[in-house]
Amino acid sequence: MDYVLLGQKIRAARITAGLSQEKLAEMVGLTSQHISHTEVASTKISLPSLIKIANALHTSVDRLLSDSIHDSKSYLMDDVQAVFSDCDPDEMYVMLEAADAVKKSIRVRKLKRAD
Repeated sequence: MDYVLLGQKIRAARITAGLSQEKLAEMVGLTSQHISHTEVASTKISLPSLIKIANALHTSVDRLLSDSIHDSKSYLMDDVQAVFSDCDPDEMYVMLEAADAVKKSIRVRKLKRAD
């Protein structure tokens, strides 16, 4: 499991929810230092604490761990849909073209590394 990515997801969800580390800590019965250490991956979080944090942030453990889940495509597609949801057709076209170019570049780089 990538604790750095988990901490980043927790931090992003906390900020989106408009919560300080202190308020989140109070809601889940942890110290603000523990929340801080979790967000910067200097400590590992227990499963019960992770569940409490996910519930307090109105998200799922799956979403917080999506970078560590091998089959996270469905969660990522939810994020893609959210990004595109308020776009007009021109914005969607440009974003799709950019995404396609990035995908092609990634695949070319992977092929070069495999050689």
